[in-house]
Amino acid sequence: MFCYYYFDIETVPLDQYREEPHASLDPSKAKIITIQYQPLDTATGRPRGDLTILKEWEFGSEKALIERFRPMYVPDVWAFVAVGNNLSFECKFLKYKLQQYCNLSNLKLGQRPMIDVKPVLILRNRGRFKGCTECIGKIGLARNIAGWYWNRNYGAILDYIQKEAQDFIHAYMAMKREIPKIQF
Repeated sequence: MFCYYYFDIETVPLDQYREEPHASLDPSKAKIITIQYQPLDTATGRPRGDLTILKEWEFGSEKALIERFRPMYVPDVWAFVAVGNNLSFECKFLKYKLQQYCNLSNLKLGQRPMIDVKPVLILRNRGRFKGCTECIGKIGLARNIAGWYWNRNYGAILDYIQKEAQDFIHAYMAMKREIPKIQF
């Protein structure tokens, strides 16, 4: 049986790369600080449970965070069908971290069943990449996550994650409702 999950991660640069621009986008220079997921109804996209946020600062290390998430994500690709935006980012990070901490190589995470709404957002934005995620509430606040993390302002990170999840799910439910109505 398969289950759809809203899925996202947050990353920050490792200490030695804090001043390097875009280090948080490179799994060899950054760490995952949160993994968040929420079960969704496959037909409507409505939440079927609460948002789960796994937090590196509560587990004590990125390794412990990855080891905690692994049993849910790795064994059966149909048991966790990710739904999100730009899921290639999550796949790239998880592949690197699962190899680093769990000695899992040859993972083809980008070939898993998943629903990535990024192409739909680009189409909605008339083919323009820039600004395509504004309609799902992504307005550049993610750039603050590293600062919040280093200042231990975990509440701000959690507020950001919860709002991002709500905004995404609201948009995803609209897509599930409206896209099937398109006639060609």
